[in-house]
Amino acid sequence: MAIRQDDSITITLKNLEQFNNKTDIREFLLKQWISESPQKKYRYFVEVLNSGKHIYLERPGRLNKGCDFVIYVENIYQWKNGNDRPPNHDFVLNDLKLKKNIFSQQQWDKLLLCVNEIFNSKPYRNTIQFTNELPIIGHDYELLLKLIKWLFIEQDITYWSGEGRELFYRKINEL
Repeated sequence: MAIRQDDSITITLKNLEQFNNKTDIREFLLKQWISESPQKKYRYFVEVLNSGKHIYLERPGRLNKGCDFVIYVENIYQWKNGNDRPPNHDFVLNDLKLKKNIFSQQQWDKLLLCVNEIFNSKPYRNTIQFTNELPIIGHDYELLLKLIKWLFIEQDITYWSGEGRELFYRKINEL
């Protein structure tokens, strides 16, 4: 099953890697939302992974009823009924813990360097040279880093005038 069948309006957003700071990303998304019809549900395909699976967003989310979204990864994390389930911070943190427990310090530092690039709104392609050298453990690096990117963006919007992405970033660095 995977992507829930409903009356959501489907939109493919162009790759946001053209933006290199959180303010421009947030502005792009909010301008997109402002132009849309109120009281409708939207599904945004925002990333296509090398596997062909998508990272997608659904809006409005359940919390702020309009200015928030829920992140999903197609066919990776699912409810018992087969629909995609939104991965949370623990989904990412547990995978990172698994990697850290097996990695050497040098390998772990390379992965943290990749997370730092994503934290600083740099393109995923900046991380590939470092992840190619890392062992395959848990979820693949493309999924993990692109999901982290969207969790950071979600935090930037939800915690508009607060710490936003820094909260999650700190948890990653405390592993």
